[in-house]
Amino acid sequence: MSSVKRLLLMVMLFAVVGNVWAQRKSQIEFYLGSAFPLSPDDFKEYTKVGLSGNAQYVIFPSPRLGITFNVGYERFSVDNEKFTDAVSLSLTGQTASFWAGQTFSTPTGPVRINPSSDISTNLIRFGGGVRPYLTAPEASTQIFLLGQVNYNLITNDYNATDLPYAYDPTTTILQWQTFNDDDWEQTIGENDENAVGFGLGGGLEIPAGTSFNIVLQGLFNIISTKDESSSFVGVTAGLVF
Repeated sequence: MSSVKRLLLMVMLFAVVGNVWAQRKSQIEFYLGSAFPLSPDDFKEYTKVGLSGNAQYVIFPSPRLGITFNVGYERFSVDNEKFTDAVSLSLTGQTASFWAGQTFSTPTGPVRINPSSDISTNLIRFGGGVRPYLTAPEASTQIFLLGQVNYNLITNDYNATDLPYAYDPTTTILQWQTFNDDDWEQTIGENDENAVGFGLGGGLEIPAGTSFNIVLQGLFNIISTKDESSSFVGVTAGLVF
């Protein structure tokens, strides 16, 4: 049985148990907001604020404790100009913008280069957690904490054009490279990864109507990848049904 089928069976089981407990009505939640990179330094330095989304099902074994099952999504894109300049500077001693527009001799004739890159990361999360409430069930505004364990499916997209990677000042010969995802995997290694992660945060649930509430949530996420751990904060708002 696949892991996805196991997850669906677990959700169905807990939904049935939740209805039996019937101490507090189970709820479905949808969130959307922003993800702010925190670590490592390169991730924080070159990555823009990302998109964060989440769908969550919550059951209540007791009035002040929720059990959550979530599917989340984050997308991060790199400040490509800044990143390309930094890579070129570290490899050739000059930024990519310095080389842009210059013409170089090649065996097939003169070539004018235009260094650029396009890098992004997509992250899909499957997980579950606990949500203890700090307020009584009858309070109009609910305040809660949240702890989660997530399994993250990470996909990185790497593309570069005319990326400078070697320069010999004695001969004024510059070498550059153009690559896409396939080239990256052949020369550097796999660019996709699955990893366990953890989330810790809290939020507010505010009445908004007879059939739904508004929820605000902040969640610190850390992902234990093979090379080094990465972290970000998701700040989202959504609806509770």
